[in-house]
Amino acid sequence: MIIFGTAGHIDHGKTTLIQAITGINADRLPEEKERGMTIDLGFAWLETENGDKIGIIDVPGHENFIRNMIIGMTSVDAFILVVDAKEGWKPQTEEHFQIIRLLNIDYGLIVITKTDLVSPEQSESVRLEIQNKISNLISLKIPILNFNITEKNNIKQLKEGIKKIYSLVPEKKDIGKPRLFIDRVFDIKGSGTVVTGTLLNGNFYQNQQAHIFPGNKKIRLRKLQSYGLPVEKAIIGSRVAINVSGVEKEEINRGDLIYGYPKYQSSRIIDVEVEILPKKEPNSIKNGSEIDFIAHTRILRGRVVFSKGTLKSGEKSYAQIRFLEPISLFLGDYFIIRLPGLNETAGGGRVLNPQASKHSFNKALWNDWLDKRRNFNICEIILTELQKNRTIKKDEFLVNSPYSNLEIEKVTAELKDKNLLFLYANWIVDKRFWLEQVQYALDSIDKMHQDYPFKAGFPVIQLRNSFANLNDDLFNILIEYLAQKNKIKIKNGEIALFHHSVELSKQQESIIKKIVEYIEKDPLNLPGKKNLEEKFLDYQDIIEYLIKRNEIILLEDEILITPKIYNTMKEKIINYLKKNGSITIGEVRNLLHISRKYIVPLLTKMDEDSITRRKENIRVLKN
Repeated sequence: MIIFGTAGHIDHGKTTLIQAITGINADRLPEEKERGMTIDLGFAWLETENGDKIGIIDVPGHENFIRNMIIGMTSVDAFILVVDAKEGWKPQTEEHFQIIRLLNIDYGLIVITKTDLVSPEQSESVRLEIQNKISNLISLKIPILNFNITEKNNIKQLKEGIKKIYSLVPEKKDIGKPRLFIDRVFDIKGSGTVVTGTLLNGNFYQNQQAHIFPGNKKIRLRKLQSYGLPVEKAIIGSRVAINVSGVEKEEINRGDLIYGYPKYQSSRIIDVEVEILPKKEPNSIKNGSEIDFIAHTRILRGRVVFSKGTLKSGEKSYAQIRFLEPISLFLGDYFIIRLPGLNETAGGGRVLNPQASKHSFNKALWNDWLDKRRNFNICEIILTELQKNRTIKKDEFLVNSPYSNLEIEKVTAELKDKNLLFLYANWIVDKRFWLEQVQYALDSIDKMHQDYPFKAGFPVIQLRNSFANLNDDLFNILIEYLAQKNKIKIKNGEIALFHHSVELSKQQESIIKKIVEYIEKDPLNLPGKKNLEEKFLDYQDIIEYLIKRNEIILLEDEILITPKIYNTMKEKIINYLKKNGSITIGEVRNLLHISRKYIVPLLTKMDEDSITRRKENIRVLKN
């Protein structure tokens, strides 16, 4: 389905033309009918031979209601620009046509109205004037038709022209992210709150759960109506009226957004490409100026920031627009800007980054980054998005974009195969950033090996603490990745480089021999860990290394013993138990000739090794 929007100077016959071809008077407000002029948006539709509906939005032509005109045109697919045969191309005709061009509406037709009130020569003169105005758009092949309310053939030709354009407009893509910017809000007695708008980017269903922005309040779409008929499914590109529950009329305004995809995001800052309209009397916008920003049906006051001191008529520039309130737009959305206090359109453009952060355009980085996005190539969009965010979850990636999740998933997989990004589990990661994290992890572990050459490994948490820029999920993925690539090894919660091993020098081996000999020189008087470290003051790292490798055993109360002494004592106790069934601390003292200071830690070690078990005040063999 597609929607046409009318455009043209006040009283040039837009509403009359719509009524002639649809039978619907789009002027719905009493004031409009009383004054004979369109003030707000009006809606009508035309049906094709196969039953398809062509929506038509009627917009006001008076310069005082230009904001309503822009709101009406921001979601249309094609235009009907009307020009009065008596008056020709007027100031509002020009402004409306400029708005059409800023919104990049490439399909449409121009209608010369009231031709029955002028001579053929006057009609031809207006036609030539129009051709001159659109001469630089010759590639668009915009048809110019005549319209006379009394001439049935004119009406037939106009309907045929509209239907022909309808057949040319590309079919809309359902990307599964339905959104509707509200243009009307009202109450219906017995039904409650009703809103209307144009459905974009997906379909809505009766009784569907949705959200409303701002506020992100959950609502239910109780009933749907499209072109005067109740429907269970509202189709992308159609005009829709929705009876909503879960929100009161007073809580909704024109410009609010109903969205059906729960992950939609918003921001107070967006990056854009902006163009200032060329005019006979040069116009300009100073850097930092306040503007009225109009996108879809939302109007917000913002401040525009760009790299130049002044942006002049006919110039384009990258810019950042900063708002006091949040806005939720899509990558690629078009917008119009007007200057507060001046009743004229200043320019417009397209959104290149719907979730931006403050930055300066004096840095070439941002201009280069936006250069890659301005053609909306999905590969470049994905790579630049990662360049900005570095890491992002799949279900949060490019949510506010005109691409479906399936398309994003397909292209990211292709880019991964080309080694242009990193894709793992639920994360998409910028390639350069990921390689930096990999290298940093390996360098950090290597440095720990150098600082502590006698440690076979280090607690994983020790490495985790040095990665402040990664959350726990990504850190765990990094460790898993490095292990799968045989870059690291993990054992008992300790991490080491995959090929790392402790290599001892002859001098170090000599020190180890002396440490063991020192412990074993008097098995009945075992040293404590502190005593040993004081004795071998410069070799505490070697002592830790020996304990880690169980070449010396650290008993309870920091008592040190060698495996040789431990095994000798252990065997004597085991033999005694086999013969006598149990043993007390006093019996151990008599058996080994050691003090209680060593007996309790020794027996505790045997309990831990599942050799013995304590039974009240005795030890028995563990079955």
